[in-house]
Amino acid sequence: MPFTWTININKTLGTKGVVFKPNPLTQVAPGDQIIWANNDTVPHWPGLVNEDGSIDTTFFMPNQIAPNSTSPTFSPGVAATLNYADSLNPTEKGSIQVSSAT
Repeated sequence: MPFTWTININKTLGTKGVVFKPNPLTQVAPGDQIIWANNDTVPHWPGLVNEDGSIDTTFFMPNQIAPNSTSPTFSPGVAATLNYADSLNPTEKGSIQVSSAT
């Protein structure tokens, strides 16, 4: 049965940017469900970081995550490390480690 994981987006006091927690997100299996919970007061939009450094804003979700809301569910299909960044502030980064199904 797939597991549902939540990545919290929290504004950090005293520093610039937000913190994705957990980061990295590990032990994810293909078919698990992932959501981002935006606990900040501004929108965020995690997107996949491509090999050339560009950010694919539609890989995980079609739109920004409004403040104090959650994203649609994303389900990885294969084992991979998915590096992401907030497309609205690319210095805010995280990763998801999807392991082979056992």
